[in-house]
Amino acid sequence: MNPISEKLGLQPDILEGATIVKMFGTEYAIIENYKSLIEYTECLVKVQGKHMRVVIEGEKLGIESFQPDECRVCGKIEKIYFAG
Repeated sequence: MNPISEKLGLQPDILEGATIVKMFGTEYAIIENYKSLIEYTECLVKVQGKHMRVVIEGEKLGIESFQPDECRVCGKIEKIYFAG
C-alpha cells in the first residue's frame, strides 16, 4: 500500500481511480469509475475505464442506470473481461 492510502485507510486502487466492477449473479453488474460508454447493443456493453476497457457480453443486455459515477448493466451476463 502507498503511504497516503494507508493513512486514509483506503485501498490504493480507489485513490488511483481504478475501474471497479461488481457483479451480482449473472443478471446484474455495476461498473464504477468509468470514463465513457463506448459501445452498447443487446449483446455487448463496452465501457472505457481510466486504464482499460470493461467488456460485458450476454443476452438482452440493458443499461438500467447511467450516472456520472456508475453504470448499471442488467440482462443475462455471460462474460465480463478487461481489454487493453
